[in-house]
Amino acid sequence: MISLVHRHVLKEILLATGMAMALFVFVLLIGNALRDIVQLLAAGKLSLAVCCKLLLLLIPYVTAYALPLGMLAGTLIAVGRLAADQEMTAMKSAGLSLYHIAAPVFLIALLAMVFGVLVNLHYGPQSRLTYKQLLASAISENPLGFIEAKRFIHEFPGYVIYMGAREGHQMRDFWIWELDEHKRVKLFLRAAEGSLKLDSAENQLILTLKNGTAEKRNDQSPEDFASNPVRSLYFGELPIALALDKILGSSLQRRVRLKEMTFAQLMQQRQLALENTAGRDPRKNDRLMALQVHLQKNFAMAFSVFSLAVFGIPLAIHVGRKETYANLGLALAIAMVYYFMMIMASWVERAPQWRPDWLVWVPNFLFQAVGFALLRRSNKR
Repeated sequence: MISLVHRHVLKEILLATGMAMALFVFVLLIGNALRDIVQLLAAGKLSLAVCCKLLLLLIPYVTAYALPLGMLAGTLIAVGRLAADQEMTAMKSAGLSLYHIAAPVFLIALLAMVFGVLVNLHYGPQSRLTYKQLLASAISENPLGFIEAKRFIHEFPGYVIYMGAREGHQMRDFWIWELDEHKRVKLFLRAAEGSLKLDSAENQLILTLKNGTAEKRNDQSPEDFASNPVRSLYFGELPIALALDKILGSSLQRRVRLKEMTFAQLMQQRQLALENTAGRDPRKNDRLMALQVHLQKNFAMAFSVFSLAVFGIPLAIHVGRKETYANLGLALAIAMVYYFMMIMASWVERAPQWRPDWLVWVPNFLFQAVGFALLRRSNKR
């Protein structure tokens, strides 16, 4: 049976971790939404229903990052409050060891670690792929929304487009710059009005400019106006084809990225990479090494839930703060150190002799070693 002490600590850690998790999921969700969704919703490219569905699909993806943060913050808040209120001292005075008191924290951390493996290697990649496909599909269903008034549009490769006003289907005051491979203007178009039509068969927008002028520049030196004067001509109507597949991609032809593969798919890709190695040093196979690093990184990220909890217990006792904001700030600082170490390991991903697939585990081993050393020290006090 669970003792009264364990029930008390378990209640504290569950409540604190749950609240911290919810906070970090919300913050990460808003951050991703502001980057990908809100602007499209405001521009009328996404409906509210699709926006809500996209936000729900983002939850498993951001949970992979929120879980270690939530566990660390929850540990600091719960154990910090117990230490600040002298409850930890009272329990140790009753003959209980620190390991016995912290057993519920270890249990929650282990369960969260297993949950993290499921999220990182199945639900997260699956939801990310569905999110990308739904986002591309939703935008492609309203391609006319790409041309917005009073905004420089860079989405179409080779063009910069600006439209001054839009009244219903009437579009006025077009400025269009056609660029070469060096991003230099080779053709400038100015039109009083224009219209858009979707060519579904060719998956492109047909922008028809009316009553405008075109300025053609020299192909070799378009910015040399002294020796190559600009040639201007008037046009009554000029159609421009803007390919949509270059900005949306094709759902069928789009290559699934490693971050969007489940564990089963990653293992299939790994087997194919091993077969292609054919007697060569596996470390010299870039595809195989990328797969190895990605797999190990996902497992290491899930394992970080336990590592950060172990590190957080003695730190919370030593700091002894029960203010939530202070513990959240401390959790963020520690997490930033951990993630920076993970990023450092990824820097040598293209140097297989350094075994980056093993280096991603260094932050976990380091935090656990320091955490258990501090736990042992705190237990003796």
